[in-house]
Amino acid sequence: MAERTAFPGLDLTGSVALVTGGGSGIGRETALTFADLGADVAIFDISEESARDTADRIREAGRSALSCPGDAASEADVERAFQRTQSTLGDVDIVVACAGVLGDYQPIAETSVEHFDRVMAVNVRGSFLAIREAVPQMRRRGRGAIVLLSSLDGLQAEPGMASYCTSKGALLNLARAAALDLAREGITVNAVCPSVTITPLLEGRLATLPDGDAVLASYASKHPLGRVLTPRDIAATIAFIVSPLASGITGAAVPVDAGKGAAWDNYATPPWLAT
Repeated sequence: MAERTAFPGLDLTGSVALVTGGGSGIGRETALTFADLGADVAIFDISEESARDTADRIREAGRSALSCPGDAASEADVERAFQRTQSTLGDVDIVVACAGVLGDYQPIAETSVEHFDRVMAVNVRGSFLAIREAVPQMRRRGRGAIVLLSSLDGLQAEPGMASYCTSKGALLNLARAAALDLAREGITVNAVCPSVTITPLLEGRLATLPDGDAVLASYASKHPLGRVLTPRDIAATIAFIVSPLASGITGAAVPVDAGKGAAWDNYATPPWLAT
Protein backbone atom coordinates (compact mmCIF):
# COMPACT_ATOMS: atom_id res chain seq x y z
CA MET A 1 0.00 0.00 0.00
CA ALA A 2 1.33 3.42 -0.96
CA GLU A 3 2.32 5.72 1.84
CA ARG A 4 -0.38 8.27 2.66
CA THR A 5 0.48 11.95 2.50
CA ALA A 6 -1.46 14.92 3.77
CA PHE A 7 -3.64 16.83 1.34
CA PRO A 8 -2.06 20.17 0.45
CA GLY A 9 -5.34 21.92 1.17
CA LEU A 10 -6.67 25.13 -0.27
CA ASP A 11 -3.31 26.82 -0.72
CA LEU A 12 -2.70 28.75 -3.93
CA THR A 13 0.69 30.16 -2.98
CA GLY A 14 2.83 30.54 -6.09
CA SER A 15 -0.13 30.65 -8.45
CA VAL A 16 -0.94 33.43 -10.89
CA ALA A 17 -4.64 33.84 -11.62
CA LEU A 18 -6.55 35.91 -14.14
CA VAL A 19 -10.23 36.57 -13.49
CA THR A 20 -12.42 38.08 -16.20
CA GLY A 21 -15.30 40.09 -14.81
CA GLY A 22 -13.20 40.48 -11.67
CA GLY A 23 -14.36 44.00 -10.95
CA SER A 24 -17.62 43.07 -9.24
CA GLY A 25 -19.91 40.32 -8.03
CA ILE A 26 -18.76 36.72 -8.25
CA GLY A 27 -15.63 37.71 -10.17
CA ARG A 28 -14.49 40.16 -7.51
CA GLU A 29 -15.14 37.75 -4.66
CA THR A 30 -13.29 35.02 -6.55
CA ALA A 31 -10.27 37.27 -7.10
CA LEU A 32 -10.20 38.30 -3.44
CA THR A 33 -10.53 34.68 -2.34
CA PHE A 34 -7.61 33.65 -4.54
CA ALA A 35 -5.51 36.41 -2.97
CA ASP A 36 -6.55 35.24 0.50
CA LEU A 37 -5.19 31.81 -0.44
CA GLY A 38 -1.84 33.15 -1.61
CA ALA A 39 -2.23 33.77 -5.35
CA ASP A 40 -1.27 36.86 -7.32
CA VAL A 41 -4.23 38.00 -9.41
CA ALA A 42 -4.91 39.93 -12.62
CA ILE A 43 -8.33 41.57 -12.81
CA PHE A 44 -9.91 41.93 -16.26
CA ASP A 45 -13.12 43.95 -16.39
CA ILE A 46 -14.97 46.24 -18.75
CA SER A 47 -15.00 48.85 -15.97
CA GLU A 48 -11.51 50.27 -15.49
CA GLU A 49 -12.49 51.74 -12.13
CA SER A 50 -13.91 48.45 -10.82
CA ALA A 51 -10.87 46.47 -12.00
CA ARG A 52 -8.54 48.96 -10.32
CA ASP A 53 -10.53 48.86 -7.08
CA THR A 54 -10.35 45.06 -6.84
CA ALA A 55 -6.62 45.11 -7.61
CA ASP A 56 -6.05 47.77 -4.94
CA ARG A 57 -7.83 45.64 -2.35
CA ILE A 58 -5.64 42.67 -3.24
CA ARG A 59 -2.47 44.76 -2.88
CA GLU A 60 -3.68 46.04 0.48
CA ALA A 61 -3.90 42.39 1.55
CA GLY A 62 -0.25 41.89 0.65
CA ARG A 63 -0.50 40.14 -2.72
CA SER A 64 0.51 41.33 -6.17
CA ALA A 65 -2.29 42.40 -8.49
CA LEU A 66 -2.86 43.91 -11.92
CA SER A 67 -5.92 45.66 -13.34
CA CYS A 68 -6.66 45.15 -17.04
CA PRO A 69 -9.66 47.03 -18.44
CA GLY A 70 -11.25 45.58 -21.54
CA ASP A 71 -14.20 43.90 -23.23
CA ALA A 72 -14.33 40.12 -22.78
CA ALA A 73 -15.72 39.76 -26.31
CA SER A 74 -12.75 41.60 -27.86
CA GLU A 75 -9.94 39.37 -29.08
CA ALA A 76 -7.46 42.24 -28.90
CA ASP A 77 -8.46 43.19 -25.34
CA VAL A 78 -8.21 39.60 -24.08
CA GLU A 79 -4.85 39.06 -25.77
CA ARG A 80 -3.56 42.30 -24.24
CA ALA A 81 -4.70 41.30 -20.76
CA PHE A 82 -2.91 37.96 -20.90
CA GLN A 83 0.25 39.55 -22.28
CA ARG A 84 0.29 42.18 -19.52
CA THR A 85 -0.34 39.52 -16.89
CA GLN A 86 2.55 37.41 -18.14
CA SER A 87 4.97 40.33 -18.24
CA THR A 88 3.92 41.68 -14.83
CA LEU A 89 2.99 38.66 -12.70
CA GLY A 90 4.22 35.68 -14.73
CA ASP A 91 2.52 32.90 -16.65
CA VAL A 92 -0.99 32.14 -15.44
CA ASP A 93 -1.95 28.75 -14.05
CA ILE A 94 -5.51 29.69 -13.01
CA VAL A 95 -8.13 31.37 -15.20
CA VAL A 96 -11.74 32.03 -14.26
CA ALA A 97 -14.10 33.43 -16.92
CA CYS A 98 -16.69 35.34 -14.90
CA ALA A 99 -17.39 38.16 -17.35
CA GLY A 100 -20.95 37.91 -18.52
CA VAL A 101 -24.17 39.72 -19.32
CA LEU A 102 -27.67 38.77 -18.30
CA GLY A 103 -29.57 40.49 -21.08
CA ASP A 104 -33.16 41.65 -21.02
CA TYR A 105 -36.16 39.44 -20.41
CA GLN A 106 -37.56 38.96 -23.91
CA PRO A 107 -39.76 36.28 -25.47
CA ILE A 108 -37.75 34.56 -28.17
CA ALA A 109 -39.99 35.89 -30.97
CA GLU A 110 -39.17 39.44 -29.80
CA THR A 111 -35.44 38.92 -29.27
CA SER A 112 -33.32 40.95 -31.65
CA VAL A 113 -30.32 39.51 -33.45
CA GLU A 114 -28.20 42.26 -31.90
CA HIS A 115 -29.27 41.28 -28.37
CA PHE A 116 -28.66 37.58 -28.99
CA ASP A 117 -25.26 38.23 -30.57
CA ARG A 118 -24.08 40.45 -27.70
CA VAL A 119 -25.02 37.92 -25.02
CA MET A 120 -23.32 35.13 -26.94
CA ALA A 121 -20.27 37.29 -27.65
CA VAL A 122 -19.58 38.18 -24.03
CA ASN A 123 -20.62 34.93 -22.37
CA VAL A 124 -19.38 32.35 -24.89
CA ARG A 125 -16.87 34.03 -27.19
CA GLY A 126 -15.30 35.73 -24.18
CA SER A 127 -14.82 32.41 -22.40
CA PHE A 128 -13.39 30.81 -25.53
CA LEU A 129 -10.89 33.65 -25.91
CA ALA A 130 -9.83 33.33 -22.27
CA ILE A 131 -9.19 29.59 -22.68
CA ARG A 132 -7.26 30.08 -25.90
CA GLU A 133 -4.98 32.74 -24.45
CA ALA A 134 -4.44 30.81 -21.21
CA VAL A 135 -3.23 27.58 -22.78
CA PRO A 136 0.25 28.66 -23.98
CA GLN A 137 1.06 30.11 -20.57
CA MET A 138 -0.26 27.04 -18.74
CA ARG A 139 1.76 24.78 -21.02
CA ARG A 140 4.92 26.61 -19.97
CA ARG A 141 3.99 26.10 -16.33
CA GLY A 142 3.11 22.46 -16.88
CA ARG A 143 -0.26 22.79 -15.21
CA GLY A 144 -3.44 24.81 -15.20
CA ALA A 145 -7.03 25.10 -14.02
CA ILE A 146 -9.75 26.90 -15.95
CA VAL A 147 -13.27 27.58 -14.66
CA LEU A 148 -16.14 28.90 -16.77
CA LEU A 149 -19.10 30.53 -15.08
CA SER A 150 -22.21 28.83 -16.44
CA SER A 151 -25.50 28.83 -14.54
CA LEU A 152 -28.35 26.66 -13.39
CA ASP A 153 -29.91 28.14 -16.55
CA GLY A 154 -27.31 26.18 -18.49
CA LEU A 155 -28.68 22.93 -17.09
CA GLN A 156 -32.34 23.89 -17.49
CA ALA A 157 -34.15 26.96 -18.83
CA GLU A 158 -36.63 29.65 -17.93
CA PRO A 159 -39.05 31.67 -20.05
CA GLY A 160 -37.99 34.96 -21.53
CA MET A 161 -34.28 34.15 -21.27
CA ALA A 162 -33.49 32.39 -24.55
CA SER A 163 -30.25 34.30 -25.22
CA TYR A 164 -28.91 33.87 -21.69
CA CYS A 165 -29.92 30.21 -21.36
CA THR A 166 -28.42 29.41 -24.76
CA SER A 167 -25.14 31.03 -23.81
CA LYS A 168 -24.92 29.28 -20.46
CA GLY A 169 -25.74 25.91 -22.01
CA ALA A 170 -23.04 26.46 -24.62
CA LEU A 171 -20.50 27.06 -21.85
CA LEU A 172 -21.07 23.56 -20.50
CA ASN A 173 -20.04 21.92 -23.75
CA LEU A 174 -17.23 24.42 -24.25
CA ALA A 175 -15.86 23.30 -20.87
CA ARG A 176 -16.26 19.63 -21.77
CA ALA A 177 -14.62 20.00 -25.19
CA ALA A 178 -11.73 22.05 -23.83
CA ALA A 179 -11.27 19.58 -20.97
CA LEU A 180 -10.86 16.72 -23.44
CA ASP A 181 -8.43 18.68 -25.61
CA LEU A 182 -6.24 19.65 -22.66
CA ALA A 183 -6.53 16.71 -20.28
CA ARG A 184 -3.20 15.10 -21.16
CA GLU A 185 -1.41 18.40 -20.58
CA GLY A 186 -2.31 18.69 -16.92
CA ILE A 187 -4.90 21.42 -17.57
CA THR A 188 -8.39 21.01 -16.13
CA VAL A 189 -11.47 22.82 -17.41
CA ASN A 190 -14.74 22.88 -15.48
CA ALA A 191 -17.96 24.88 -15.36
CA VAL A 192 -19.66 26.17 -12.22
CA CYS A 193 -23.45 26.53 -12.35
CA PRO A 194 -24.83 28.94 -9.74
CA SER A 195 -28.48 29.49 -9.02
CA VAL A 196 -29.80 32.92 -7.97
CA THR A 197 -26.89 34.88 -6.52
CA ILE A 198 -26.92 38.35 -4.97
CA THR A 199 -24.69 40.34 -7.30
CA PRO A 200 -24.78 43.97 -8.51
CA LEU A 201 -26.28 42.63 -11.76
CA LEU A 202 -29.21 41.04 -9.91
CA GLU A 203 -29.60 43.96 -7.51
CA GLY A 204 -29.83 46.33 -10.45
CA ARG A 205 -32.52 44.19 -12.04
CA LEU A 206 -34.52 43.95 -8.78
CA ALA A 207 -34.30 47.70 -8.28
CA THR A 208 -36.29 48.20 -11.48
CA LEU A 209 -39.21 46.19 -10.11
CA PRO A 210 -41.89 47.64 -7.84
CA ASP A 211 -41.79 44.51 -5.68
CA GLY A 212 -38.09 43.62 -5.86
CA ASP A 213 -37.85 42.55 -2.21
CA ALA A 214 -40.84 40.23 -2.61
CA VAL A 215 -39.32 38.74 -5.75
CA LEU A 216 -36.07 38.04 -3.91
CA ALA A 217 -37.96 36.43 -1.02
CA SER A 218 -39.83 34.27 -3.51
CA TYR A 219 -36.53 33.15 -5.05
CA ALA A 220 -35.25 32.19 -1.60
CA SER A 221 -38.37 30.19 -0.74
CA LYS A 222 -37.93 28.07 -3.87
CA HIS A 223 -34.46 26.90 -2.81
CA PRO A 224 -34.39 23.95 -0.39
CA LEU A 225 -31.73 25.68 1.74
CA GLY A 226 -34.19 28.53 2.16
CA ARG A 227 -31.91 31.23 0.82
CA VAL A 228 -30.36 32.55 -2.33
CA LEU A 229 -26.60 32.47 -2.77
CA THR A 230 -23.85 34.99 -2.15
CA PRO A 231 -20.75 35.59 -4.30
CA ARG A 232 -18.72 33.99 -1.51
CA ASP A 233 -20.66 30.72 -1.92
CA ILE A 234 -19.60 30.60 -5.56
CA ALA A 235 -16.04 31.82 -4.99
CA ALA A 236 -15.42 29.13 -2.37
CA THR A 237 -16.47 26.43 -4.81
CA ILE A 238 -14.27 27.88 -7.55
CA ALA A 239 -11.31 28.01 -5.15
CA PHE A 240 -11.76 24.33 -4.42
CA ILE A 241 -12.02 23.42 -8.11
CA VAL A 242 -8.77 25.19 -9.02
CA SER A 243 -6.91 23.84 -5.97
CA PRO A 244 -4.79 20.68 -5.85
CA LEU A 245 -7.64 19.02 -3.92
CA ALA A 246 -9.71 18.94 -7.14
CA SER A 247 -6.96 17.86 -9.53
CA GLY A 248 -9.02 14.80 -10.55
CA ILE A 249 -12.03 16.84 -11.70
CA THR A 250 -12.27 18.01 -15.30
CA GLY A 251 -15.05 18.45 -17.84
CA ALA A 252 -17.60 18.73 -15.03
CA ALA A 253 -20.63 20.94 -14.53
CA VAL A 254 -20.68 21.76 -10.82
CA PRO A 255 -24.01 23.10 -9.49
CA VAL A 256 -23.92 25.59 -6.63
CA ASP A 257 -27.64 26.04 -6.30
CA ALA A 258 -28.84 25.78 -2.67
CA GLY A 259 -30.52 22.50 -3.64
CA LYS A 260 -32.65 24.01 -6.40
CA GLY A 261 -31.56 21.49 -9.03
CA ALA A 262 -32.71 18.62 -6.83
CA ALA A 263 -36.27 19.89 -6.53
CA TRP A 264 -39.35 20.15 -8.66
CA ASP A 265 -39.70 23.55 -10.27
CA ASN A 266 -42.60 24.41 -7.98
CA TYR A 267 -40.65 23.55 -4.82
CA ALA A 268 -41.97 25.33 -1.75
CA THR A 269 -41.01 24.97 1.89
CA PRO A 270 -42.95 21.97 3.24
CA PRO A 271 -45.28 22.65 6.18
CA TRP A 272 -43.12 20.71 8.63
CA LEU A 273 -40.16 22.99 7.89
CA ALA A 274 -42.12 26.22 7.88
CA THR A 275 -41.53 28.65 10.73
